Amino acid sequence: MNKIVLKLTVFFSLLFVGGPALAQNIDNEISALRTRLSELEAQQLELKKEATEATAAMPTFSYRPGNGLNVEAADKGWSFRASLESHFRMNLLSGKDSIGRTNGEIEGRRFRPSFFYCLNNCLWEIEAALDLDGFGGGNGKNATATDFGSQLQRAALHWHAENLNPFLPTVTIGMDISGASTSTVRQGSGAVGSQAEYDLHTANNGNNTGRAGNGIVFNWDDRSLAGIGIPGRISRFQLSMANIAEGDDGRSSFTDRKDFNVFLGIDPFSRTKSFWLQGLHFEGAAWFCNVDDRADENGCSRYRIRDNSRAGRQTLFDTGANSIGEGLHTAYTPGFGWQLGPYRLRAMGHFQFSEDGGPAIGRATTPGKKRANSWLIGHDLFVWSPKGFLTGSANTAGSVLLGTHFERVNMSCDGCPANINAGQYHRNHVILREWDLWYFIAPRMSIGASWLWYDAKNLTTAVQENLDIRSNGVAGRGGEWWDMFLNWRYTF
Repeated sequence: MNKIVLKLTVFFSLLFVGGPALAQNIDNEISALRTRLSELEAQQLELKKEATEATAAMPTFSYRPGNGLNVEAADKGWSFRASLESHFRMNLLSGKDSIGRTNGEIEGRRFRPSFFYCLNNCLWEIEAALDLDGFGGGNGKNATATDFGSQLQRAALHWHAENLNPFLPTVTIGMDISGASTSTVRQGSGAVGSQAEYDLHTANNGNNTGRAGNGIVFNWDDRSLAGIGIPGRISRFQLSMANIAEGDDGRSSFTDRKDFNVFLGIDPFSRTKSFWLQGLHFEGAAWFCNVDDRADENGCSRYRIRDNSRAGRQTLFDTGANSIGEGLHTAYTPGFGWQLGPYRLRAMGHFQFSEDGGPAIGRATTPGKKRANSWLIGHDLFVWSPKGFLTGSANTAGSVLLGTHFERVNMSCDGCPANINAGQYHRNHVILREWDLWYFIAPRMSIGASWLWYDAKNLTTAVQENLDIRSNGVAGRGGEWWDMFLNWRYTF
């Protein structure tokens, strides 16, 4: 009995004495766990903050069809953009294959990767583009160096001074630059428009794409006219002093008589909401080419018309190489465009004159009064897209684009030697009618066909034979022929 009482006494003593101590230990452990949990939560928030900051500091990636992929630093200190213009064409040409008039061959009409490097929010931009296309018929028969392209498409430095002040221009210098804006409506766009090539006149009169071997260009782009009460904009105002169509890939043209170009494009009602007025566009360009007979090359060295093929290309009128005498050569190009929803009207003219001061020592300058003029009117219409009739765009897969244009070019060389154009004629006019059909299988990717109908008043007997025209053998008689292009093109 005493033993039982003793055990109970010990048990209750431990219960009343040790219980509070045990409870205290549990509270301490809970408090420690809460403290640790708070620390972990704080660490987690800090990690999230660091991750967010790290993400914000990473470059951003963006892509816009036709403009390429752009990688830009978070602070806009630098950016890099890459794009690619590609165009493959199957030629179905009238004429004899023995002189290079090909049927069924695939032409790399354009294959041009481009890279743009920017610094300081693109205050400084370096453009590098490669020209990897070129095509000539019959192992190079009837092809010249210019038919095969060059290594550089562009190699330019752009200083975007407009980022400092909206009244300042973009200043471009380089060794292969776009130095002469001529017309935005003569073709529309070789990447997404309908027309196969530039018009026959400007494509062969020297400045063509406006490439300059070197020079300096000032561009004022997309400038508002609201300050003078016009609800529109200047799409581009350009002043340039450059070796236009000279100094290929930066080579010196050995002359201090530079060429000049001025261009003005205006969209006077682009800021309005009027369906009928918003798409009106007016433009004009003037190219002043100073012919220097001491130079290795002049961008305006001859008057010439050639067809649009790149295989067995035919010359329809030519005053001959280095046939323009020393002095000022000028070319003027007014243009008009009108965008109405899915429809676009294009019209332009081109007028070419030469002072032709006569031959200099060592030059076979052709005397005579040389003149040329041309005009073009074109229509482009998106007839269908998944959204319905009379809808679509180059960025909408499933869009169908129809196009047609008419152009005429006139050239003459009065008083020229009897041997030009094989001595068979001294003037010519050529008409080109074209129809185009395009289907966009993806944004900026299209397949299509172009039908070209040529009509020349005069052709040499050799060209008649090359094109297999029925009037073979009759000197200076004209003729008609058809060419067709099947196309695939994509601009990344």
